[in-house]
Amino acid sequence: MDEAEVAMPDPHLTEVGWAGSVLRLTGRFEPGGAVPEIELVLHEQDEGGRLRVPVAVEARNGVVTFEAEVDVASVMGGRPLPGGLWDVGLAIGSPPAPGTVPLGRAPGMDPSPQRRFLPGSVTVIAYFGIDGLLKVDVGGRSHSAGSVRADGTRWNGERAEIVVTGHLDLREISMPISGTLLLTQPASDRRFEVIAMLEEQPDRLRYTAAVPVTRALIDDPLPRGTWDVSLCVGFSGMHRELRLLAPDEGVDVQVWRRLRHLRVTSSTAPDPLTITLGRA
Repeated sequence: MDEAEVAMPDPHLTEVGWAGSVLRLTGRFEPGGAVPEIELVLHEQDEGGRLRVPVAVEARNGVVTFEAEVDVASVMGGRPLPGGLWDVGLAIGSPPAPGTVPLGRAPGMDPSPQRRFLPGSVTVIAYFGIDGLLKVDVGGRSHSAGSVRADGTRWNGERAEIVVTGHLDLREISMPISGTLLLTQPASDRRFEVIAMLEEQPDRLRYTAAVPVTRALIDDPLPRGTWDVSLCVGFSGMHRELRLLAPDEGVDVQVWRRLRHLRVTSSTAPDPLTITLGRA
């Protein structure tokens, strides 16, 4: 069976849990025909590492149930699963070209992240990401989680701030405990951070962050230049960075800073969100 032939309902997980250092995954799907060959596949996002794990399969009344066990402490020939962010899916079909499908969760299943510790205090967390798919995080480093459009940018003249607002879908992730607006200049490695206020609403998380332009209570205001804008959310010991896309309307104002006029602008859709101080 090749990838074009994998035209079946997406498999979904019915149970995810730990037994010591063993991650146990149980799920089901309806193949609509003969039971295909199945393997569990873990794919590391940054380095491209790939790991295949056997899957136990049982078919009854047209429904296939599957179960796999991943001992994260010894899965690499006696060595632990390497640090990184691992996507989890099923390879369905016969080699050499099985179709690979990601694993989401069944309706009503608890999406809370589940944590274990390896020797050396290395954290391993199985969780459902913002995309609703199962991932295994080894080490808890900050990782990119894609992009999301900001709801708006506006100028607060009273406080000389650009206010960035938006929301995240909370149906598939746990409530973050922290939010930070990150402004970066990759070419120079400069970085500016602003605390984002979080507000939980039904099925969504709203965020608001104010970027100071002419003054700040603690640190200096945003320096001149063009800055890429991202949102970093922290939850359950993990940090995920979302590149913000610009809203339909931007900011374009002139302000006084250090006895000079300074132009302050922000980008508009469909571009990524950037904030520029100085000449555009």
